Amino acid sequence: MNLLTKSMFYLVIMAATLFLKPITTVAQSDAETQKLLVAQLKAFAEAYVNLPNSKNKANVLRYFSKDATSNIFVFNISGVSRVSNGDYNGFEAYLDNLLRTPGIMLSYDIGNQVDVEVNGTVATLVYRVNYETKIPDGIWVKGKELVTMALEKKGTEWKIVHYTFMQVEDEKLKGTCLCELFTAEGEDGEVVAKTTVPSGRSYTTKFDNLEFRTTGSDQMIKVQDNYFRRAGTGKLLMVKDGEEVEVGISNSKRETVLLVIQALYKDSCARLKTKN
Repeated sequence: MNLLTKSMFYLVIMAATLFLKPITTVAQSDAETQKLLVAQLKAFAEAYVNLPNSKNKANVLRYFSKDATSNIFVFNISGVSRVSNGDYNGFEAYLDNLLRTPGIMLSYDIGNQVDVEVNGTVATLVYRVNYETKIPDGIWVKGKELVTMALEKKGTEWKIVHYTFMQVEDEKLKGTCLCELFTAEGEDGEVVAKTTVPSGRSYTTKFDNLEFRTTGSDQMIKVQDNYFRRAGTGKLLMVKDGEEVEVGISNSKRETVLLVIQALYKDSCARLKTKN
């Protein structure tokens, strides 16, 4: 190999080295960014789950851009779906609602399967979530979500600018119940209550016949194998094993029936809505 040939050979090698070096640097940078974003996602999940105890809303919101938007699809166990759009303020209001709910417990398990794509100053995260929400004497629901997040690098920080999630309820062991009443005339007339209650992977419909009997200033109510007494003052009490436990105050027959139903299904109904 003569001197000219050698010189050209080294120039080609140097050019190739210079050309390949930036590509290797970019690839390493993308890999590091992917790890950073996964770590950031897990930090967000931890901050969200700990919110009821930490009360630190800012620690959750710090991952979102002030102009963030969202699309939300929810499919519940009754087969009803709803779609909504949101923004940063809507998510903040949701967090405020969590903070106002005493005793709420959250679970948000994202696992280890996170798909990350990085393209310069923009990135996407796609992952699945197993979630669960519990409230003492309140809602108890769990299910799965498929989440997609779009992030943008703003200065030195990555911020969520858009997110979508598709939520499918797997089980609802406690939630809102729907009650429909079929009432006979008169204070001692019977009432049939049709109540729809969550029971795991579906809703169950219960039919209860409430029998009323007036004794002096009191009114006795029998339903299933349970007995209730409504005093003349309006106080409603559940009679069990020779003892009486106060259920609430009733000012009408309708209110009495609803209080009885709430007492019967307190383990399944956090709230009770009526159809008529």
